[in-house]
Amino acid sequence: MVDENLLAERYYAGTKTHMYVGVLRSFKLGYFRGLNINTISALGMHLYESGDGLKHEKGEDTLLELSSLMTELRKIWAVIQKEDTEHIDPYGYDVRINH
Repeated sequence: MVDENLLAERYYAGTKTHMYVGVLRSFKLGYFRGLNINTISALGMHLYESGDGLKHEKGEDTLLELSSLMTELRKIWAVIQKEDTEHIDPYGYDVRINH
């Protein structure tokens, strides 16, 4: 279930979430079609294999387990899917991160 208040506020938690929001918005806008990435699972695998599935903890970036990365992507995707494509910033700069 998506909290509509979070959608309206562009509020997400996590320091690497900004990157995931940008990637998922780009996915929604079709930027990954040229790489034949058509599903969230394929996108997650691409991020994992490229080393971009990171978490920031104790001042360091560490690679997420694939299952953790997929969970993060799916949680954010539930919100991104509801955004109006015409009015989204594909880079995610309008996102507020809770530190």
